[in-house]
Amino acid sequence: MPTTRRDEGRRQRVLAPPQGGRFAAVIFDMGSTLLEFENVPWAALYPSSVESAYRMLQRLGKPLPPTERFTVRFNELLERRRRGIREEQREYRIGDLLRDLVRPFDIHLLPDEMERLHAAYYAPIRRQVTVYPDAEATLAELKSRGYRLGLLSNTCFRARDHREELQHFGIWPHLDAAVFTSTGVFRKPHPEPFRLVAHRLRVSARRCLYVGDRQHEDAIGATHAGMTAVLVRRPRRAYEPGATRCVEIAELRELPARLAG
Repeated sequence: MPTTRRDEGRRQRVLAPPQGGRFAAVIFDMGSTLLEFENVPWAALYPSSVESAYRMLQRLGKPLPPTERFTVRFNELLERRRRGIREEQREYRIGDLLRDLVRPFDIHLLPDEMERLHAAYYAPIRRQVTVYPDAEATLAELKSRGYRLGLLSNTCFRARDHREELQHFGIWPHLDAAVFTSTGVFRKPHPEPFRLVAHRLRVSARRCLYVGDRQHEDAIGATHAGMTAVLVRRPRRAYEPGATRCVEIAELRELPARLAG
């Protein structure tokens, strides 16, 4: 396909704060930006996680309903929480969902049993997580150039699970601050989590560059929070033409060359 003037201009555009100078911080989304959580589609991961949790409860000797009732209950709870996301941009926590899941079946869990249930549910998800090959090198390059680095991720899972993953893939040591929405109330595109990560980085929003793969949650959310956005276009995402007016890149390795200074 021939290169258009618009494509050429998009590639050559240099990123700098609206009022000039250079950015002080670069903040990254996590899923489908630094790490890939969708090597197996979520539609297949959810049933695998529920089955894994059910088997763990069997091993713990808990009184269980038929698997169909257990799965129906999970789907009802998940849809209820998705409504909260759609209507109020409120995050939920998977631990709360699991507690609600077992409550009608008179299943009582001690703290260590709850920990084992949580680990069992998350195991199928963790097994298929991978890192983008240019992620660690890109962060290392930006760090060497003096940028403060942050991470902001929409997630219902525990922060410690994600810290372990990021540590495993060599990402965590580069980060100066990280915000996982499961530790707060709202999720992107709500401005609160964007403001929180900027505060933890001790940088004003206008001097923050936010890099993510979703138009609405990442590019539009960051822009409304006063940041400059970069959209990483991933092949499996559906993008609405004209929905965002920000710099677009195909790979993270393109980012350092786009930054002024």
